Amino acid sequence: MKRAAYILGLAGLAAVIALIARAGWQSVLAALAVAGPALLWLVPLRVVPIGLDAIGWRILLGPRDDRGRARWPVLLCVAIVREAVNRLLPVAGVGGELIGIRILVRRGVEAAPAAASVITEVVLTVLSLVLFAAFGLALFFASSGGNAPLHSIVLGVALTLPMPLACLWLIGEGRLAGWFARFAPLVAGGARNAPAWLQSMPALGSELSALVRRRGRLASAAMFQLAGIAAGSFETWLALRLLGHPIGVQTALIIESVTLFARNLAFAVPAGLGVQEAGIVLICSAVGLGQDAAIGLALAKRMREVLLGLPA
Repeated sequence: MKRAAYILGLAGLAAVIALIARAGWQSVLAALAVAGPALLWLVPLRVVPIGLDAIGWRILLGPRDDRGRARWPVLLCVAIVREAVNRLLPVAGVGGELIGIRILVRRGVEAAPAAASVITEVVLTVLSLVLFAAFGLALFFASSGGNAPLHSIVLGVALTLPMPLACLWLIGEGRLAGWFARFAPLVAGGARNAPAWLQSMPALGSELSALVRRRGRLASAAMFQLAGIAAGSFETWLALRLLGHPIGVQTALIIESVTLFARNLAFAVPAGLGVQEAGIVLICSAVGLGQDAAIGLALAKRMREVLLGLPA
């Protein structure tokens, strides 16, 4: 699986280089020069959506953390580490989740509740991303009457929506724990490299089923995740303004929704390399922005990922 990740990562890197070359190196660099050091504001601003996600995670894990080993500040730090692993290391888009579980276990949280909270949070994240993408597309078509290049995104949203709903049903039926136990070692690089806590999780199925039955907590966690995703649109709004291409809040929501959906749909590609950039170019073109602005935005997002993720 690591070999496939490296191949996909290299292909994504080649796609990024091709997109930059097509837009023109000089125009992209000129746009970045206009923004200058002010783009560094994107780094601390990223903590806001991650913090909202961490609140949702705490809502899910709270009832099983009697000793307070995973309060919100801890989960915020773990969430930053999870994102850094997924964005910067050559792993599939769930490698950070395994690291997050491992950190919680080392802090004294029981393995089964920790894993159940992360699995459920990931499923809710996918559901939130699909709903946010549908909202963004609705805004786009309502304001512009539609655009043919986005029809594939619409189809992707329609086909993806049943997935998280089916996963929630499978969790409730106790059928997802076995799949996770088989899949996690593959992401870890084989059974030999699988974390020790993965071998002692017979209670995972019951933990997942119990968590899914807490409908109020699921709804509350999903609301905070949606709020975090929407808050991330401010990064797009600010970055484009600094790059000399000011847009409205509605356009920022549209760009962010499609970009996030495209990236997470290709979770097998390390860091979504190439996929995120292509999604940004596609949606920016649809809303009337040039390729230099799109690539500048994509590079600004990558810069923020590196500067926030490396210390983690």
